[in-house]
Amino acid sequence: MKKIIFLLTIMLFQNVLAVDELKDVGIAKYAVLEVVADNIPIREKPDENAKRITHLFRDTVLFADKENKNYYRVELDENKYFWVNKKHVEVQAIIPEKRIDNVKKISFKEEKNKYKINLETDFKTSYIFKEDNTNLDFTLYDNYFDNIETKVVNKKDVFKIPEKFVRDLSLKYTSNKPLFGYDIESYEEGYIITVKKAPKVNRKRPLKNIKITLDAGHGGVEKGACAFGLEEKTINLQIVKKLKKEFKKQGAKVYLTRKKDKKTDLYYRIAYAKEKDSDILLSIHQNSLPNIKDIDKKYGVGTYYYHPQAKSLAENIQNSLLKATKFRDDKVNYASFAITRASLPVSVLIECGYIIRKEEADKISNKKFQKIIAKAIVEGSEKYLKDNFMQ
Repeated sequence: MKKIIFLLTIMLFQNVLAVDELKDVGIAKYAVLEVVADNIPIREKPDENAKRITHLFRDTVLFADKENKNYYRVELDENKYFWVNKKHVEVQAIIPEKRIDNVKKISFKEEKNKYKINLETDFKTSYIFKEDNTNLDFTLYDNYFDNIETKVVNKKDVFKIPEKFVRDLSLKYTSNKPLFGYDIESYEEGYIITVKKAPKVNRKRPLKNIKITLDAGHGGVEKGACAFGLEEKTINLQIVKKLKKEFKKQGAKVYLTRKKDKKTDLYYRIAYAKEKDSDILLSIHQNSLPNIKDIDKKYGVGTYYYHPQAKSLAENIQNSLLKATKFRDDKVNYASFAITRASLPVSVLIECGYIIRKEEADKISNKKFQKIIAKAIVEGSEKYLKDNFMQ
């Protein structure tokens, strides 16, 4: 908050206008917005179902130039506009032009299994990550860095600020191995970016020392899908407990977001996985449909991912499950679920079958078949590590 006040103090000598003057103006005018909660989405269009571009922390500063019903339009990249819901922000002032700030300091730190980049800023602005297999691009909007070219080389990994920018800071990470998790956290002086190092995979036991968090979907009053006297939350936990045993047999370190039937907050599940410094997060579910009449068209096993770095894990688990269960292929799917949106750890959601389809419900609730499912997920995870990270 003190940085917002600092920003506004600088603006005291500028003309302050009414918010409704943003709607149709002939000259550039911007509302200074302060984000009032964490994990707030910026969307491609002024619609609650529109694609999410990025997520913001509390106290982030945005600059809006137009309104559309319940949304403000914000300019991130030059002449590229996105939208934030009005309920997630507060207007602090109206100014004639955007404020572009200077990142005060960038520092790098290498730890045993990760790199950390500290960005010190006068005030927090919006950002975005973009992935490309072995590359990760980070852009901090409305903040530039005017020092000379900066590089940090750690054998196979390179961090680089490509050139001097006058509007946005660009930071690029390149490795000879696929991405294995990254994150950003906010603190009083700016941001800390974390990039996980590729694991050193044991050829004979690829899961040895890999940290895995297993999430049994739903719990407590949140029963999930129900059919034929079965509750999804119960089956999820039964499979997770078998999964834990199978992963531990292979040398993995395993953590559970819930060990019994209790309601568990969605974002706690992700925070718990991060707290345990997990490498992989797997969320177990059983599927359903809004219209039971479609059950002969859509059924079987399916896996879901959001970040490109998680697609290979999803594909390997899906292929392994198809071979083991003989279920219909409900595909590897891109999906914006809270769990799959976690970029650290590498996160995948698995729908083991359709609880509303009798023949699948009988199998997924059977203890022996649940063990088959668990072994298949472990085998798929092993293959993902072998394919991508074998030395």
